[in-house]
Amino acid sequence: MKGSIEIFDLVAQAVVEAELVDEVTTDDFLVTQLEWRPVVVEATRELVRLRAHDLVPGHFHWDWTRKAAQLELLAVSFIAIRCAGSLQGLMKIETAGHECRLPEQAGKPLVYIDYLETAPWNVKSLMKALDRPTRYGGVGSRLIEAAVRRSLAEEFRGRVGLHSLPTSERFYIEACGMTPVGRDPAKQNLLWCEFTPEQAEAFLTKGAP
Repeated sequence: MKGSIEIFDLVAQAVVEAELVDEVTTDDFLVTQLEWRPVVVEATRELVRLRAHDLVPGHFHWDWTRKAAQLELLAVSFIAIRCAGSLQGLMKIETAGHECRLPEQAGKPLVYIDYLETAPWNVKSLMKALDRPTRYGGVGSRLIEAAVRRSLAEEFRGRVGLHSLPTSERFYIEACGMTPVGRDPAKQNLLWCEFTPEQAEAFLTKGAP
């Protein structure tokens, strides 16, 4: 799965090469805690001060270092995107233990995206709160694309599912084309979104946004 991909440099207004990494290390988790979290917390405080509570990211408290013990689990994979020497996005997927919920494909296996986060300097709402330029675009989309391709490799035909944070629902539904199935009371009432094989193919065909 690892290899060269492209993301968009929003400052230079140019497509740039990035690296898709499927051998994430504990050091990568430490980077997110040392470099990402302070920026996320700073932006969150500013959003609260501005009373823009609806823009506060649901992942502001995440600590990827707590997931280090899962690096050796067979059904768990961590995928990252690196560009310009920095980690730009990180995702955790699971390839066992989850099933589709859409009626027409209920019970079929899928790739479950447990966690997905882009570096805070790539999140427009956070950078706007701090009056800083957003660095890269397309990081989250490229991670979703990687999950779809993993689903194809597992012979799940592109089926992918996830519980969306409120601030990400529009991205998954409108930008990615996933189907919102319903809210899950067992998962903080988060919205379950799912790719059918046809939607996954359309996502790959049109190119990740």
